[in-house]
Amino acid sequence: MAARTTTNVWKIKDVIMVGLIGVIFGALFFAFGLPWNAFVSMSGPIISFLASHSITAAVGASQISQQVATAATIGLWVMAGPIAALIIKKPGSALLGELLAAIIEMAIGSAWGVSDLIWGIMQGAGTEIGFALTGYKKPMLGLWFSTITSTIISFGYNYFNASYNKFPVNFTLALLVIWFVSIFIFSGIIIFIIYKILQKAKLAK
Repeated sequence: MAARTTTNVWKIKDVIMVGLIGVIFGALFFAFGLPWNAFVSMSGPIISFLASHSITAAVGASQISQQVATAATIGLWVMAGPIAALIIKKPGSALLGELLAAIIEMAIGSAWGVSDLIWGIMQGAGTEIGFALTGYKKPMLGLWFSTITSTIISFGYNYFNASYNKFPVNFTLALLVIWFVSIFIFSGIIIFIIYKILQKAKLAK
């Protein structure tokens, strides 16, 4: 008898699950944006004080606080992709889960508007690559790979989007480190914990 293999064909339950993930995380993404805006507003003077005078002069206090806040919280906005990939284990699940969450976030009334869609594609594609490297056969390894690939893709996009080439090199490197740590914690460790909880509750395989 032929060995059983994991099929890459999507089933109705997979579509329903990725839709559910998109709705839940889309609402969460919108909620995350509220404290983010407050943090940027309040942290400007503090970050300006802590940063060196040369960086503040070159970048500006508001820009520093915005980019540090983005780097420190980016992992929150990458969570939909890896949980979708871990649960569904099908090609495209990470990208679709992240994109749907971005669409829901925008529909609710995100301050970032259409740019949410671009970020959803970038973050989802970055996560998707990590799981694709394992052929979707080793989800745990794919999860940790995805923290690296999603960092590369999303940070690379924001490098051009926010004109990081105009920033001092040491500041840009610091942002990259913070960016990766954020994704590793929120979209790596925390997603791993959530997935294990779902497994114990028999809500995921």
